Amino acid sequence: MATWQVIEFASQTLVRLLERQLAVLLPGNNVDVQVATIALFEQFATTDRATITLFLYRIIENPEMRNSPPRVLSDGTQVRQPLPLELCYLVTPWSVRKQETPDVDAVATQEEHRLLGAVLQTFYDHAELTRSDLSEDGAAMPVWSPIDTVQVVLDSASTYEDVLRIFDSAELSYRMSLTYRVRVLGMEPGETLRGARVVDATFTSGNV
Repeated sequence: MATWQVIEFASQTLVRLLERQLAVLLPGNNVDVQVATIALFEQFATTDRATITLFLYRIIENPEMRNSPPRVLSDGTQVRQPLPLELCYLVTPWSVRKQETPDVDAVATQEEHRLLGAVLQTFYDHAELTRSDLSEDGAAMPVWSPIDTVQVVLDSASTYEDVLRIFDSAELSYRMSLTYRVRVLGMEPGETLRGARVVDATFTSGNV
């Protein structure tokens, strides 16, 4: 199970995965991949370099696992179950539009469609990420446990209206985007519930 840095390095994992696969699917294409917020969407709309952004717009608790009973470790210590998280990402391609003409827009749109296809292919082929796929570059201590796995799922539950509200808040016209859910990320509790049970005791009597 992961540490409290799970959100940071889950995002890093997606970026590294896309960078690696874009080099295979689109060799020679100079595409940036980065985590971003809607505060910078206006700048990406006028970018001078093709870019794919991952915007973490919601974090939820997995409903099926939220009420799992405490765990009892081998030494008898009781700990809560890991906090089961799901991370919701908006993935958006941004192509270069230096001029506002139909021809420029057509070329840029074609490139964005190409990038969308590459994203779909990447996350479809790597829908189950094992421990060796999970990035923790720059972490002072291990973030992931040896048994951690992560699922990357195309999120059909997100509606067009939900995504449109994101662009409305950035005061931008809607851009074709994909929504993905990364699950289930188990964040380990920082404290135990109680100490190990007593397995042996010695009683004495008499004056001390």
